[in-house]
Amino acid sequence: MTSNLTGSVQSISSRPYVLEDSVACLAVFDSNVPHFFAEEERPQYAEFLTGLALQRPYLVFEDATGIIACGGLETLPEKRTAFLSWGMVARDHHGKGVGRLLTQARLELARNLHDVDSITLNTSQHTKGFYEKFGFVTTRVTPDGYGVGLDRWDMVLTLK
Repeated sequence: MTSNLTGSVQSISSRPYVLEDSVACLAVFDSNVPHFFAEEERPQYAEFLTGLALQRPYLVFEDATGIIACGGLETLPEKRTAFLSWGMVARDHHGKGVGRLLTQARLELARNLHDVDSITLNTSQHTKGFYEKFGFVTTRVTPDGYGVGLDRWDMVLTLK
């Protein structure tokens, strides 16, 4: 599924991730270190890109410059929930509405699943306010949960 989204300045398209996108997705990750991701998380993300990202919905968003955002959705039917995984926007595209588009696309995927009643995620103190705007509420905070100075915020959005 490919969709075209028109931003205020440029056209952005989304499509499913393919293995050839891994270098560009790692560059998006790197652009967000250390403020949004800890360097120690990079090997875990690289492993995700070569395995699980190919087995579940993981989207990339592109503009004329290339991949500018990526993020996925994991379903946990036994818990009737979906999990937003590894969502990120290239640092030079922050504040342009790309994160909103990425989040809306993943929420729409989850809302179309008949066996999902909630959506969960974990994020840092730097983006928890962003997700609150979508209705997510905090369920737990783990100080330094991702690394020194990077707290983990577990959040949930109830769908029904």
